[in-house]
Amino acid sequence: MLKPEDFDFVSKLIKSRSGLVLTQDKFYLLESRLMPIARKRGLKDLGELIGALRGMDRTLVEDVVEAMTTNESFFFRDTKPFDQFRHVVLPHMIKARASKRHLRIWCAAASSGQEPYSLAMILQDFASQLAGWRIDIIGTDISREILNKARAGLYSQFEVQRGLPITLLVKHFQKAEDMWQISADLRSKVQYREFNLLEDLKSLGQFDVVYCRNVLIYFDQPTKTDVLSRISAQMPDDGFLFLGGAETVLGISDKFKPLARQRGIYQLNRPGAPDVDVSALEKVQAAGAASTAAGAGAGGFAFPKPKAMQTAAAAGSASTTPSTTTRPSTTGTPPRTYGTGSTGTTGSTYSRPSTSSTAGTAGSSGAGTSRYGTGAGTGSSGTSDSSSYQRPARPAGTGTGSSYSSTRPSSSTLGRTYPRKPDDKKD
Repeated sequence: MLKPEDFDFVSKLIKSRSGLVLTQDKFYLLESRLMPIARKRGLKDLGELIGALRGMDRTLVEDVVEAMTTNESFFFRDTKPFDQFRHVVLPHMIKARASKRHLRIWCAAASSGQEPYSLAMILQDFASQLAGWRIDIIGTDISREILNKARAGLYSQFEVQRGLPITLLVKHFQKAEDMWQISADLRSKVQYREFNLLEDLKSLGQFDVVYCRNVLIYFDQPTKTDVLSRISAQMPDDGFLFLGGAETVLGISDKFKPLARQRGIYQLNRPGAPDVDVSALEKVQAAGAASTAAGAGAGGFAFPKPKAMQTAAAAGSASTTPSTTTRPSTTGTPPRTYGTGSTGTTGSTYSRPSTSSTAGTAGSSGAGTSRYGTGAGTGSSGTSDSSSYQRPARPAGTGTGSSYSSTRPSSSTLGRTYPRKPDDKKD
Protein backbone atom coordinates (compact mmCIF):
# COMPACT_ATOMS: atom_id res chain seq x y z
CA MET A 1 0.00 0.00 0.00
CA LEU A 2 1.29 3.46 -0.90
CA LYS A 3 2.31 5.57 2.08
CA PRO A 4 0.37 8.83 2.58
CA GLU A 5 3.55 10.88 2.31
CA ASP A 6 4.41 9.18 -1.00
CA PHE A 7 0.94 9.92 -2.40
CA ASP A 8 1.23 13.56 -1.30
CA PHE A 9 4.63 13.87 -2.95
CA VAL A 10 3.59 12.45 -6.31
CA SER A 11 0.25 14.35 -6.40
CA LYS A 12 2.05 17.66 -5.71
CA LEU A 13 4.66 16.86 -8.34
CA ILE A 14 2.02 16.11 -10.98
CA LYS A 15 0.03 19.25 -10.12
CA SER A 16 3.11 21.49 -10.29
CA ARG A 17 4.11 20.09 -13.67
CA SER A 18 0.69 19.76 -15.37
CA GLY A 19 -1.99 21.43 -13.23
CA LEU A 20 -3.72 18.06 -12.82
CA VAL A 21 -5.31 17.69 -9.38
CA LEU A 22 -4.97 14.13 -8.09
CA THR A 23 -7.18 13.35 -5.10
CA GLN A 24 -7.17 10.24 -2.90
CA ASP A 25 -10.11 8.72 -4.79
CA LYS A 26 -7.95 8.70 -7.94
CA PHE A 27 -5.38 6.35 -6.45
CA TYR A 28 -6.41 3.70 -8.97
CA LEU A 29 -5.08 6.00 -11.72
CA LEU A 30 -1.66 5.97 -10.13
CA GLU A 31 -1.65 2.21 -10.03
CA SER A 32 -2.98 1.62 -13.55
CA ARG A 33 -0.87 4.26 -15.31
CA LEU A 34 2.39 4.22 -13.37
CA MET A 35 2.94 0.50 -12.79
CA PRO A 36 3.88 -0.04 -16.48
CA ILE A 37 6.60 2.61 -16.02
CA ALA A 38 7.78 0.91 -12.84
CA ARG A 39 8.03 -2.49 -14.58
CA LYS A 40 9.86 -0.94 -17.53
CA ARG A 41 12.43 0.44 -15.10
CA GLY A 42 12.72 -2.82 -13.21
CA LEU A 43 11.02 -1.46 -10.07
CA LYS A 44 8.80 -3.78 -8.06
CA ASP A 45 6.06 -1.35 -6.97
CA LEU A 46 4.88 2.26 -6.84
CA GLY A 47 6.82 2.88 -3.64
CA GLU A 48 10.11 2.24 -5.44
CA LEU A 49 8.99 4.33 -8.41
CA ILE A 50 8.16 7.30 -6.18
CA GLY A 51 11.47 6.85 -4.40
CA ALA A 52 13.16 7.22 -7.79
CA LEU A 53 11.00 10.29 -8.52
CA ARG A 54 12.30 11.95 -5.39
CA GLY A 55 15.69 11.98 -7.07
CA MET A 56 14.08 14.25 -9.71
CA ASP A 57 15.19 12.18 -12.67
CA ARG A 58 13.97 14.51 -15.43
CA THR A 59 13.16 11.74 -17.91
CA LEU A 60 11.26 9.77 -15.28
CA VAL A 61 9.30 12.86 -14.20
CA GLU A 62 8.30 13.52 -17.82
CA ASP A 63 7.23 9.90 -18.27
CA VAL A 64 5.09 10.02 -15.13
CA VAL A 65 3.42 13.34 -15.95
CA GLU A 66 2.73 12.20 -19.51
CA ALA A 67 1.24 8.93 -18.27
CA MET A 68 -1.10 10.74 -15.88
CA THR A 69 -2.51 13.23 -18.38
CA THR A 70 -5.55 12.19 -20.43
CA ASN A 71 -5.19 12.02 -24.21
CA GLU A 72 -8.80 11.41 -25.24
CA SER A 73 -9.91 13.04 -28.48
CA PHE A 74 -11.83 12.36 -31.66
CA PHE A 75 -12.83 14.17 -34.86
CA PHE A 76 -15.55 16.86 -34.61
CA ARG A 77 -16.00 16.03 -30.95
CA ASP A 78 -19.43 17.14 -29.64
CA THR A 79 -20.30 18.67 -33.06
CA LYS A 80 -21.64 21.97 -31.65
CA PRO A 81 -18.25 23.75 -31.27
CA PHE A 82 -17.54 23.06 -34.93
CA ASP A 83 -20.97 24.25 -36.07
CA GLN A 84 -20.35 27.42 -34.06
CA PHE A 85 -16.97 27.87 -35.72
CA ARG A 86 -18.44 27.36 -39.20
CA HIS A 87 -21.57 29.49 -38.87
CA VAL A 88 -20.56 32.21 -36.39
CA VAL A 89 -16.81 32.57 -35.93
CA LEU A 90 -15.61 32.22 -39.53
CA PRO A 91 -18.22 34.55 -41.08
CA HIS A 92 -17.36 37.18 -38.45
CA MET A 93 -13.61 36.82 -38.91
CA ILE A 94 -13.80 36.91 -42.71
CA LYS A 95 -15.41 40.35 -42.42
CA ALA A 96 -13.42 41.66 -39.45
CA ARG A 97 -10.01 40.54 -40.78
CA ALA A 98 -10.65 41.43 -44.41
CA SER A 99 -7.93 44.11 -44.42
CA LYS A 100 -5.07 42.11 -42.93
CA ARG A 101 -6.23 38.63 -44.07
CA HIS A 102 -4.63 36.81 -41.17
CA LEU A 103 -6.30 34.42 -38.72
CA ARG A 104 -4.63 32.61 -35.81
CA ILE A 105 -6.22 29.62 -34.03
CA TRP A 106 -4.85 27.84 -30.97
CA CYS A 107 -5.88 24.34 -29.92
CA ALA A 108 -4.61 23.92 -26.35
CA ALA A 109 -4.16 20.31 -25.21
CA ALA A 110 -4.50 19.20 -28.83
CA SER A 111 -3.75 15.57 -27.98
CA SER A 112 -3.42 13.38 -31.10
CA GLY A 113 -4.55 16.14 -33.48
CA GLN A 114 -8.19 15.38 -34.25
CA GLU A 115 -9.42 18.81 -33.11
CA PRO A 116 -7.02 21.00 -35.15
CA TYR A 117 -7.45 18.74 -38.19
CA SER A 118 -11.25 19.02 -37.88
CA LEU A 119 -10.88 22.81 -37.99
CA ALA A 120 -8.55 22.54 -40.98
CA MET A 121 -11.21 20.54 -42.85
CA ILE A 122 -13.80 23.27 -42.21
CA LEU A 123 -11.37 25.97 -43.35
CA GLN A 124 -10.82 23.98 -46.55
CA ASP A 125 -14.53 24.38 -47.30
CA PHE A 126 -14.01 28.17 -47.19
CA ALA A 127 -10.98 28.07 -49.50
CA SER A 128 -12.48 30.45 -52.07
CA GLN A 129 -13.39 33.05 -49.44
CA LEU A 130 -10.01 32.70 -47.74
CA ALA A 131 -7.91 32.90 -50.90
CA GLY A 132 -4.79 34.93 -50.16
CA TRP A 133 -5.22 34.59 -46.39
CA ARG A 134 -2.62 33.39 -43.93
CA ILE A 135 -4.18 30.89 -41.54
CA ASP A 136 -2.18 29.66 -38.55
CA ILE A 137 -3.43 26.67 -36.58
CA ILE A 138 -1.25 25.89 -33.56
CA GLY A 139 -1.77 22.68 -31.63
CA THR A 140 -0.01 22.33 -28.28
CA ASP A 141 0.21 19.55 -25.72
CA ILE A 142 2.33 18.58 -22.76
CA SER A 143 2.99 15.10 -24.18
CA ARG A 144 5.81 14.77 -26.68
CA GLU A 145 4.71 11.28 -27.67
CA ILE A 146 1.14 12.29 -28.45
CA LEU A 147 2.35 15.27 -30.51
CA ASN A 148 4.46 12.95 -32.65
CA LYS A 149 1.31 10.95 -33.37
CA ALA A 150 -0.54 14.16 -34.25
CA ARG A 151 2.19 15.25 -36.68
CA ALA A 152 2.11 11.86 -38.42
CA GLY A 153 -1.65 12.14 -38.84
CA LEU A 154 -2.03 8.34 -38.69
CA TYR A 155 -5.24 6.97 -37.22
CA SER A 156 -6.72 3.53 -36.72
CA GLN A 157 -10.04 2.43 -38.18
CA PHE A 158 -11.60 2.92 -34.75
CA GLU A 159 -10.28 6.49 -34.51
CA VAL A 160 -11.55 7.61 -37.92
CA GLN A 161 -14.97 6.12 -37.18
CA ARG A 162 -15.37 8.36 -34.12
CA GLY A 163 -17.11 11.49 -35.39
CA LEU A 164 -15.62 11.62 -38.90
CA PRO A 165 -18.21 11.55 -41.73
CA ILE A 166 -17.39 9.02 -44.44
CA THR A 167 -17.36 11.78 -47.07
CA LEU A 168 -14.51 13.55 -45.24
CA LEU A 169 -12.64 10.28 -44.75
CA VAL A 170 -12.70 9.69 -48.51
CA LYS A 171 -11.83 13.32 -49.27
CA HIS A 172 -8.96 13.91 -46.86
CA PHE A 173 -7.43 10.52 -45.97
CA GLN A 174 -5.46 7.79 -47.66
CA LYS A 175 -5.23 4.16 -46.58
CA ALA A 176 -1.83 3.27 -45.13
CA GLU A 177 -1.81 -0.49 -44.55
CA ASP A 178 -4.19 -0.98 -41.60
CA MET A 179 -4.22 2.75 -40.74
CA TRP A 180 -5.61 5.95 -42.28
CA GLN A 181 -3.38 8.98 -42.86
CA ILE A 182 -4.68 12.50 -43.24
CA SER A 183 -3.54 14.26 -46.40
CA ALA A 184 -0.18 16.01 -46.52
CA ASP A 185 -1.99 19.21 -47.46
CA LEU A 186 -3.99 19.29 -44.21
CA ARG A 187 -1.02 18.17 -42.14
CA SER A 188 0.93 21.14 -43.47
CA LYS A 189 -1.76 23.51 -42.20
CA VAL A 190 -1.26 22.63 -38.52
CA GLN A 191 1.84 23.36 -36.44
CA TYR A 192 2.43 21.35 -33.26
CA ARG A 193 4.41 22.50 -30.24
CA GLU A 194 5.17 20.95 -26.90
CA PHE A 195 3.75 23.36 -24.37
CA ASN A 196 2.46 23.43 -20.80
CA LEU A 197 -0.58 25.58 -19.99
CA LEU A 198 1.05 26.56 -16.71
CA GLU A 199 3.87 28.29 -18.60
CA ASP A 200 3.96 31.89 -19.86
CA LEU A 201 1.68 32.11 -22.91
CA LYS A 202 3.39 35.15 -24.41
CA SER A 203 5.77 32.98 -26.38
CA LEU A 204 2.82 31.67 -28.40
CA GLY A 205 1.69 35.11 -29.56
CA GLN A 206 -1.85 36.41 -29.98
CA PHE A 207 -4.81 34.28 -31.09
CA ASP A 208 -8.17 35.21 -32.59
CA VAL A 209 -9.73 31.87 -31.67
CA VAL A 210 -8.79 29.57 -28.78
CA TYR A 211 -10.00 26.01 -28.25
CA CYS A 212 -9.26 24.97 -24.67
CA ARG A 213 -11.78 22.19 -24.36
CA ASN A 214 -11.96 19.54 -21.63
CA VAL A 215 -8.80 20.79 -19.95
CA LEU A 216 -9.93 23.03 -17.12
CA ILE A 217 -11.98 20.22 -15.55
CA TYR A 218 -8.70 18.71 -14.32
CA PHE A 219 -7.57 21.92 -12.56
CA ASP A 220 -8.52 23.39 -9.22
CA GLN A 221 -10.35 26.73 -9.23
CA PRO A 222 -7.34 29.03 -8.65
CA THR A 223 -5.53 27.35 -11.56
CA LYS A 224 -8.59 27.67 -13.81
CA THR A 225 -8.86 31.39 -12.99
CA ASP A 226 -5.17 31.93 -13.69
CA VAL A 227 -5.21 30.05 -17.02
CA LEU A 228 -8.31 31.93 -18.25
CA SER A 229 -6.79 35.25 -17.26
CA ARG A 230 -3.59 34.55 -19.16
CA ILE A 231 -5.49 33.28 -22.22
CA SER A 232 -7.58 36.46 -22.32
CA ALA A 233 -4.38 38.54 -22.35
CA GLN A 234 -3.40 36.83 -25.63
CA MET A 235 -6.66 37.59 -27.43
CA PRO A 236 -8.08 40.63 -29.27
CA ASP A 237 -11.36 42.25 -28.22
CA ASP A 238 -13.39 40.26 -30.75
CA GLY A 239 -11.73 36.91 -30.03
CA PHE A 240 -13.59 33.68 -29.27
CA LEU A 241 -12.89 31.05 -26.63
CA PHE A 242 -14.27 27.50 -26.77
CA LEU A 243 -14.55 25.37 -23.62
CA GLY A 244 -15.83 21.83 -23.08
CA GLY A 245 -19.47 21.03 -22.45
CA ALA A 246 -18.84 20.46 -18.73
CA GLU A 247 -16.78 23.65 -18.34
CA THR A 248 -17.76 27.27 -17.72
CA VAL A 249 -16.28 30.66 -16.88
CA LEU A 250 -19.17 31.56 -14.59
CA GLY A 251 -17.99 32.00 -11.03
CA ILE A 252 -14.40 31.38 -12.13
CA SER A 253 -13.33 34.30 -14.32
CA ASP A 254 -14.72 37.70 -15.27
CA LYS A 255 -12.48 37.91 -18.33
CA PHE A 256 -15.03 36.15 -20.57
CA LYS A 257 -18.79 36.12 -21.05
CA PRO A 258 -20.99 33.49 -22.73
CA LEU A 259 -22.11 34.20 -26.28
CA ALA A 260 -25.84 34.93 -26.26
CA ARG A 261 -28.03 31.82 -26.52
CA GLN A 262 -25.04 29.57 -27.15
CA ARG A 263 -23.26 27.15 -24.86
CA GLY A 264 -19.54 26.42 -24.82
CA ILE A 265 -18.44 29.53 -26.75
CA TYR A 266 -17.33 32.77 -25.05
CA GLN A 267 -16.39 36.33 -25.95
CA LEU A 268 -14.03 38.68 -24.16
CA ASN A 269 -15.80 40.64 -21.44
CA ARG A 270 -14.58 43.96 -22.82
CA PRO A 271 -16.27 47.08 -24.21
CA GLY A 272 -14.77 46.31 -27.62
CA ALA A 273 -16.43 42.89 -27.89
CA PRO A 274 -18.83 43.13 -30.87
CA ASP A 275 -22.40 41.95 -31.22
CA VAL A 276 -22.20 38.74 -33.23
CA ASP A 277 -24.90 37.48 -35.55
CA VAL A 278 -25.89 33.93 -34.55
CA SER A 279 -29.05 33.74 -36.67
CA ALA A 280 -27.49 31.46 -39.32
CA LEU A 281 -26.34 29.07 -36.61
CA GLU A 282 -29.73 29.09 -34.90
CA LYS A 283 -31.42 28.19 -38.19
CA VAL A 284 -29.07 25.23 -38.57
CA GLN A 285 -29.69 24.17 -34.98
CA ALA A 286 -33.48 24.53 -35.36
CA ALA A 287 -33.44 22.49 -38.57
CA GLY A 288 -31.41 19.79 -36.85
CA ALA A 289 -33.79 19.69 -33.90
CA ALA A 290 -36.84 19.52 -36.20
CA SER A 291 -35.26 16.71 -38.20
CA THR A 292 -34.54 14.76 -35.03
CA ALA A 293 -38.09 15.27 -33.75
CA ALA A 294 -39.63 14.23 -37.06
CA GLY A 295 -37.45 11.15 -37.20
CA ALA A 296 -38.42 10.13 -33.70
CA GLY A 297 -42.18 10.45 -34.37
CA ALA A 298 -44.90 9.63 -31.90
CA GLY A 299 -43.89 7.14 -29.27
CA GLY A 300 -40.21 7.52 -30.08
CA PHE A 301 -40.12 5.64 -33.39
CA ALA A 302 -37.09 6.64 -35.43
CA PHE A 303 -38.54 5.28 -38.68
CA PRO A 304 -41.88 5.87 -40.43
CA LYS A 305 -44.69 3.44 -39.72
CA PRO A 306 -45.38 0.68 -42.26
CA LYS A 307 -47.68 1.66 -45.12
CA ALA A 308 -50.48 -0.56 -43.77
CA MET A 309 -50.52 1.39 -40.50
CA GLN A 310 -50.27 4.75 -42.28
CA THR A 311 -53.19 3.75 -44.54
CA ALA A 312 -55.22 2.61 -41.55
CA ALA A 313 -54.61 5.89 -39.73
CA ALA A 314 -55.55 7.95 -42.77
CA ALA A 315 -58.73 5.95 -43.35
CA GLY A 316 -59.72 6.25 -39.70
CA SER A 317 -59.48 10.05 -39.78
CA ALA A 318 -61.24 10.51 -43.13
CA SER A 319 -64.27 8.25 -42.72
CA THR A 320 -66.82 7.28 -40.10
CA THR A 321 -67.16 3.80 -41.54
CA PRO A 322 -64.33 1.44 -40.71
CA SER A 323 -62.61 0.09 -43.78
CA THR A 324 -61.99 -3.63 -43.99
CA THR A 325 -59.58 -5.78 -45.84
CA THR A 326 -60.44 -9.45 -46.18
CA ARG A 327 -57.65 -11.98 -46.17
CA PRO A 328 -58.30 -14.74 -48.71
CA SER A 329 -59.62 -17.78 -46.90
CA THR A 330 -58.03 -21.18 -47.02
CA THR A 331 -60.00 -24.40 -47.07
CA GLY A 332 -62.24 -24.70 -44.05
CA THR A 333 -60.90 -21.51 -42.44
CA PRO A 334 -63.19 -18.51 -41.98
CA PRO A 335 -61.79 -15.31 -43.48
CA ARG A 336 -60.33 -12.67 -41.17
CA THR A 337 -61.18 -9.02 -41.57
CA TYR A 338 -59.10 -6.09 -40.41
CA GLY A 339 -60.82 -2.82 -39.69
CA THR A 340 -59.64 0.66 -38.90
CA GLY A 341 -61.34 2.71 -36.21
CA SER A 342 -62.82 5.89 -37.58
CA THR A 343 -63.67 8.33 -34.84
CA GLY A 344 -61.27 7.30 -32.11
CA THR A 345 -59.45 10.06 -30.26
CA THR A 346 -57.06 8.16 -28.06
CA GLY A 347 -57.69 4.56 -29.02
CA SER A 348 -55.90 2.54 -31.65
CA THR A 349 -56.68 3.20 -35.28
CA TYR A 350 -55.90 -0.39 -36.08
CA SER A 351 -58.25 -3.15 -34.87
CA ARG A 352 -59.52 -6.55 -35.76
CA PRO A 353 -63.34 -6.74 -35.71
CA SER A 354 -65.11 -10.00 -35.14
CA THR A 355 -65.84 -12.10 -38.23
CA SER A 356 -68.92 -13.57 -36.66
CA SER A 357 -72.05 -12.67 -38.61
CA THR A 358 -73.63 -11.22 -35.47
CA ALA A 359 -70.60 -9.30 -34.27
CA GLY A 360 -70.84 -5.54 -33.87
CA THR A 361 -68.41 -2.97 -35.17
CA ALA A 362 -65.15 -3.06 -33.25
CA GLY A 363 -62.91 -0.11 -32.61
CA SER A 364 -65.33 2.54 -33.85
CA SER A 365 -65.41 4.64 -30.71
CA GLY A 366 -61.71 4.32 -29.84
CA ALA A 367 -62.13 5.33 -26.22
CA GLY A 368 -59.35 3.21 -24.81
CA THR A 369 -55.92 4.13 -23.58
CA SER A 370 -53.55 1.47 -24.92
CA ARG A 371 -51.51 2.13 -28.03
CA TYR A 372 -52.68 -1.04 -29.72
CA GLY A 373 -56.34 -2.14 -29.87
CA THR A 374 -58.01 -0.53 -26.86
CA GLY A 375 -60.83 1.43 -28.42
CA ALA A 376 -64.20 0.49 -26.96
CA GLY A 377 -66.34 -1.44 -29.45
CA THR A 378 -69.89 -2.71 -29.57
CA GLY A 379 -70.14 -6.50 -29.68
CA SER A 380 -72.97 -8.73 -30.87
CA SER A 381 -74.89 -8.42 -27.64
CA GLY A 382 -74.79 -4.63 -27.81
CA THR A 383 -72.55 -4.27 -24.72
CA SER A 384 -69.34 -2.33 -24.78
CA ASP A 385 -66.05 -4.12 -24.69
CA SER A 386 -62.77 -2.65 -23.42
CA SER A 387 -60.84 -4.16 -26.32
CA SER A 388 -61.21 -3.33 -29.98
CA TYR A 389 -59.98 -6.77 -30.92
CA GLN A 390 -62.76 -9.38 -31.17
CA ARG A 391 -61.75 -13.02 -31.46
CA PRO A 392 -63.70 -14.75 -34.27
CA ALA A 393 -66.43 -17.09 -33.03
CA ARG A 394 -65.40 -20.71 -32.95
CA PRO A 395 -67.36 -23.00 -35.25
CA ALA A 396 -69.25 -25.66 -33.37
CA GLY A 397 -67.95 -29.19 -33.39
CA THR A 398 -64.89 -30.55 -35.06
CA GLY A 399 -66.12 -30.87 -38.63
CA THR A 400 -63.90 -31.14 -41.64
CA GLY A 401 -62.05 -27.91 -42.40
CA SER A 402 -62.61 -26.30 -39.01
CA SER A 403 -59.49 -24.71 -37.63
CA TYR A 404 -60.75 -24.66 -34.05
CA SER A 405 -61.52 -27.35 -31.53
CA SER A 406 -64.61 -27.15 -29.33
CA THR A 407 -62.66 -28.79 -26.53
CA ARG A 408 -60.04 -26.79 -24.63
CA PRO A 409 -56.65 -28.53 -24.81
CA SER A 410 -55.19 -29.79 -21.57
CA SER A 411 -52.42 -27.84 -19.91
CA SER A 412 -49.99 -30.65 -20.70
CA THR A 413 -50.85 -30.36 -24.38
CA LEU A 414 -50.30 -26.61 -24.29
CA GLY A 415 -46.96 -27.14 -22.68
CA ARG A 416 -45.87 -29.28 -25.59
CA THR A 417 -47.15 -26.82 -28.17
CA TYR A 418 -44.42 -24.24 -27.40
CA PRO A 419 -41.20 -26.11 -26.63
CA ARG A 420 -38.90 -24.34 -24.20
CA LYS A 421 -35.33 -23.39 -25.04
CA PRO A 422 -32.64 -25.68 -23.67
CA ASP A 423 -31.23 -24.35 -20.42
CA ASP A 424 -28.00 -23.33 -22.09
CA LYS A 425 -29.90 -21.21 -24.62
CA LYS A 426 -31.84 -19.10 -22.15
CA ASP A 427 -31.40 -15.34 -22.49
